[in-house]
Amino acid sequence: MKNKKRSYKEIEEDMPLSAEKIEDNTFGSCHRYRLLSPYISLYLLLSPIILSCTGSTVFHSYKPLPAEGWDRRDTVCFDVPQQAEDIRGTLFVGLRTVAHVGIQDVALAVEQCDGAGIVSRCDTLRYPLTDAEGNALTSGVNSHQYETQQLPFLMRKCKGAHVRIHHLMTPETISGITELGIRVEAQ
Repeated sequence: MKNKKRSYKEIEEDMPLSAEKIEDNTFGSCHRYRLLSPYISLYLLLSPIILSCTGSTVFHSYKPLPAEGWDRRDTVCFDVPQQAEDIRGTLFVGLRTVAHVGIQDVALAVEQCDGAGIVSRCDTLRYPLTDAEGNALTSGVNSHQYETQQLPFLMRKCKGAHVRIHHLMTPETISGITELGIRVEAQ
């Protein structure tokens, strides 16, 4: 069979059975086609929403640090919102730095508090940022992102949580770290 050009009318007559022609005389002879199964349309509409909600991330946020440097007395606080059930999970601390951070590693104090602000867990993290020659341990052009090892995290239902972080470095003020963040994953 040769490939011959078909008119719009011929193509319209050969429409598959899965579509139904609807006349809309409001604007003349405008034609619209709708699927016979509304379930397919509903699936296509809701699948991105459902897929985005199936992850185990409970909370993920970053906060900027002062451009003039992060002072030891400056505590960065994160408020984890209340959940309908107990959360037994993992806490990750994230750092974003400029390309040449100027320090080899960073020591952090991470306090986990219940909704009333009572400290339930305190961890000290020492996290390497560069090797001995000053080369970053991650890839990036103008900035680098680091994520620390996982820490256990527990939050009781209907009671939010707070995470407070400050640095434990010898200089009072450290520069080069632009943002600090946390990620809480449920198990």
